Amino acid sequence: MPQSLYRTGSFFQGGRATLYLIIATFVVYFLQVLFPVLTSDWLSLIPARVLLRGELWRLFSYLFMHGGFAHVFFNMMGLFFFGPVLERSIGYKRFWLFYFLCGVGAGAVAVLFYWAMGQQDARIIGASGAIFGLITAYGVLFPNSTVYLNFILPIKAKWLVVIYGAMELLATFQYAAGGRGGVASVAHLSGIVIAFLYIRGTYSFKKLWYRYRYWRADRELKRRFKVYPGDKDHPTIH
Repeated sequence: MPQSLYRTGSFFQGGRATLYLIIATFVVYFLQVLFPVLTSDWLSLIPARVLLRGELWRLFSYLFMHGGFAHVFFNMMGLFFFGPVLERSIGYKRFWLFYFLCGVGAGAVAVLFYWAMGQQDARIIGASGAIFGLITAYGVLFPNSTVYLNFILPIKAKWLVVIYGAMELLATFQYAAGGRGGVASVAHLSGIVIAFLYIRGTYSFKKLWYRYRYWRADRELKRRFKVYPGDKDHPTIH
């Protein structure tokens, strides 16, 4: 995952789910180190195993698998910085839903993509799809806040999402055109798209719901209270 940082105060204030996810991810990583064959065979996301054998748990378990310490470290750093503020914004339960929606959704798209590319036995690992989803959600909810790209370059969060999205879209096209690489860019891109659609869709639905409730309330008031036109000697009574 590209390195980025945003300024905040107390990192884990209201970030219980974030803390649990970080602990669980590092626990699984150390299990990888101790039992590499077992974890790779049973926990990584393999398109053929999902589509032909129905091993759907891999859509969840691959999020906790990583290709090395740098991989897990930077993913968890992204979760560490962006997770708590999002958890406070959308709530504890919805944060769990959102994290796995991005991660599992990104995995499902990656399975279909690699199957279509003839890579049925590809092994997909890492929480990057979910992490990119968190960054996207942060950019949508707090578009003008300052983040630090590679810990150095200050940039608005909304432009960070645009840059990441463009990079991952280009990388996905390059892979589809035959440029094979070791990074599942399609999962990253899918996490970005899913997060954007979820956040924008949720708030658009809320607006529609509030408008509907206002319309119902206004209609009910008009039904209950009739207005009688008056004249200058007898003013209108509501």
